[in-house]
Amino acid sequence: MKRYHSHLDRDIFVTSGSAKDLSPGSFGICAIDGGAQGWSVVHIGPDGDAADLGGEYYFATPEEALVFLKELIEMLQAG
Repeated sequence: MKRYHSHLDRDIFVTSGSAKDLSPGSFGICAIDGGAQGWSVVHIGPDGDAADLGGEYYFATPEEALVFLKELIEMLQAG
């Protein structure tokens, strides 16, 4: 899987677990325990704070998380 994706002009990065290096406005797919515990999805706010978009829900693969983020971005663009 690529480490960078773009969807509707929004940046999506697949990371090894930390979202602290992502720039404000970008989305991240973060490995939990190296991916063994799943993948979380985050959005980096204007102040660099990461918001967990999945809540208690985690994805089994980064590909599943990417599909979710693309659908979420489409909903945000439509609203």
